[in-house]
Amino acid sequence: MEDIAQFNISKLPKKISIRPFLKKDIDELLHLESLGFPPEERCSRETVEYRIANCPDLCQGLFVKNEDGNTQLIGEIMATKVDSEFITLKSMEIGQHKESSDVIAIHSVVIHPDYQGQNLARLLMTDYIQKMSQQSVGRKITIIVHEHLFKFYEKLGFVKLNENDDVNDPNSDFSKNGVWYNMDKELVEF
Repeated sequence: MEDIAQFNISKLPKKISIRPFLKKDIDELLHLESLGFPPEERCSRETVEYRIANCPDLCQGLFVKNEDGNTQLIGEIMATKVDSEFITLKSMEIGQHKESSDVIAIHSVVIHPDYQGQNLARLLMTDYIQKMSQQSVGRKITIIVHEHLFKFYEKLGFVKLNENDDVNDPNSDFSKNGVWYNMDKELVEF
């Protein structure tokens, strides 16, 4: 597994931290979602509140401390556990987190546009994968992505599987921006 120490630290913003989201982060998180996804693909306020309340260990934020001492959210991972091998439209709904499942479903990964191109998504995902493995949270991580993200996730050890027929429902606005594909990563047990 990749080690975080392999990152060129000199290129990273100073004073960054990764932690679970708190209720106080919700407005900032919703703003970041709006920068990363078109309206039909974003989490609603209610969905964000549900995920933070019910699976906080699966929802992580990347924060930078500014010169004024305040922190700013610059990256996010939002996830739940699902009772199937892949993400479905139903699994994205409020009330669908399945704590007893061993499948972690990442619903969103976003880096603030001002901080893109600095390997922060890679840092955030590598940290997340290591934490989920070390804490034995699940057996695997599943994610749905558009084709342009294959290489990024493959470099993290994800394997492209197939088109997600459920999420690509032609009657759903969720799929109007392109085809969604399933990718998986088996977690290492420590």
